[in-house]
Formats: sequence, C-alpha cells, structure tokens
Amino acid sequence: MKPQRIERIVQVIEMLSDGQFHSGEALGEKLHVSRTAISQYIKDVQALGIDVFRVTGKGYKFANELKLLDLERVTNYLRANDENVENVHLERVIGSTNDFIKHALNSPIDSGYAVFSEAQTEGRGRRGKRWISPFGSNLYMSMYWRLEDGMGAAMGLSLALGTVIAELLSELGVYDVEVKWPNDVIVDGKKVAGILIELEGQALGVAHAIIGIGINIQMPKWLGEQIDQPWTDLSTLLNNNFDRNQLAALLLAKCRKALKLYEGKGLKPFISRWQKFDRLALKPVRIIMGEKELHGIAEGIDESGALLVKRDGKLERFHAGEVSLRYGA
Repeated sequence: MKPQRIERIVQVIEMLSDGQFHSGEALGEKLHVSRTAISQYIKDVQALGIDVFRVTGKGYKFANELKLLDLERVTNYLRANDENVENVHLERVIGSTNDFIKHALNSPIDSGYAVFSEAQTEGRGRRGKRWISPFGSNLYMSMYWRLEDGMGAAMGLSLALGTVIAELLSELGVYDVEVKWPNDVIVDGKKVAGILIELEGQALGVAHAIIGIGINIQMPKWLGEQIDQPWTDLSTLLNNNFDRNQLAALLLAKCRKALKLYEGKGLKPFISRWQKFDRLALKPVRIIMGEKELHGIAEGIDESGALLVKRDGKLERFHAGEVSLRYGA
C-alpha cells in the first residue's frame, strides 16, 4: 500500500477515534477527497481490524472509543524514569516492527532504539507464523540491542525478557501470570504476550538482536477467531483499568534495564525470577524433534537458556529452535 494512502487511512482513524459519528461528507471535506474515496478508506480501516458501523443520516462511528498511542505521552513517562527518548519512534501502520528495525540498521543506531506501532500488516511470530495485528487493539514494539559477544549471547534473551514482561503484568494487577519456555507469557493457559527475536551479523563477531514483543490489549472477538491457540488480553484481565501509553513506556524501560543486566551477567540473575512464573515446573512435557517424540519432567532452565528435562533419571538439555514443546505426558 502506498504511503499516501496509509496516511489518509490513519487520518480517518484519528478523526473517528473519539467514538462519535462523523458523516462521509464531513470526513471528505477535512481530507479534501470525495465521499466515494472516504467509503473506500473506511473499507481499508475495517481491513485493519477496526469495527466500524454506519447509520444513515449520521455517518460513520467506531464501535468503541479508540485510545491511540501518543508518542509525547510515552516519552513523558520515559523521562520520568530517566530513559532516553531520542531513539523512540511511533508508526501508526507498518509492515512489521522488526523489519522497521532491520531497515534502521542501515544507519548507526544505539542499543535500546525502539519503535511502536498501532498495526502491522505483515506481523509474524515464531516459526514464521502470522501474528494477528489489528489496529489499536494491542501493543506492538520492536527494539534493537547490540550483542558484543556474538549470536551465542542471544540464547537466553527471550527468557530474560519473558520474565520481565510477566513481572510487569503482575505489577499491573494481573493474577496467575506464567511464562512458557521459550518465549510466551500466558494467563490461565491462554497466551497474552509473545516475543520474537531475530539476529543479524556473524556467529563469531558482533551480532545485532532485533526484539519484537506483542501484548494483547483488546483483541476483537471476531478477529481473535483466526488465532490457532487459546488467547486472552489485558482489557479482559484488568477490566480496562490501565493506561496504554504508560504500559508502552514501562515495557520499553523495563526491557532496556533487563538487557543491560543481561549484557553484563547473562541469564543467571533471571533464573530465580523465571522460576516464580514457570508454567512447566515439575510437570510432564513432550519434546518433539522432527518425527521423534520424547517424554519427561520439566525442571526449569539453565544459564544458557536451555530447558532442563529429566528422562529416565537423567537431566537432559534442549535448546529453543531445535525442538517443539508440548504439555502433558
């Protein structure tokens, strides 16, 4: 989609975000386009996952007031935590926040450089799965971190960050938050947040970590039916009692702090913190390696980020990317 068209769509969304009716004529006058063009933009808005309805004589209206991210508010929260606000960006509609960071690597950027988005048209999860990314419904963030010790240093990154996200949600008042090795945050068996880490660089030289994080905020039920696993969102868990802009700032600040600690001491300081949320602790699991399936009891993680599984009285280690994990014997 051409940038100019995306800009028009975003303008329509911003005008309708107050939850009030706006006629096609009024929208067209503000954008200097025809009512026919507005009708097409409304279809584009709906394609982004926003529920829009029309009433003859009144115009268009969102089903619910849309609370958009505000970069100024996000950076104000960051300043309050003495965080760098110069390398924080907001894109209303984007292909993928991780791809945005990849393109940014063409110029020198500092660790902690981050982008938030309202919607992703090409969002993706682990193993190439599509990440359902409707506009204004969730929180999408990607950030960059330089790994001086190469790609090997990334082994435990998703575990450290998953721990931090679980802690953040607990602080906000979410009960029974758990982490599932290697990169999911869940509540009551339902996924609420996920992490996708992609690496650029050489195995033995400096590596560049591109860290994508998605948190479900208010997923439209009809769109959520396309997700192939149980899910939940913060609006359900907290009854809408939170500030989306503050959440964005807290997420970034806590991730930056965690990565600085990880940079100096690796995963070790996070292991006991992970254990407080470990969904699999001392539970039966199935390890799938291609057509081969192994059974054992999960016993936590080690300092490299490997999953520890006891099988036949012996403790074995399994690394993310090599296996798939399932619950139960």
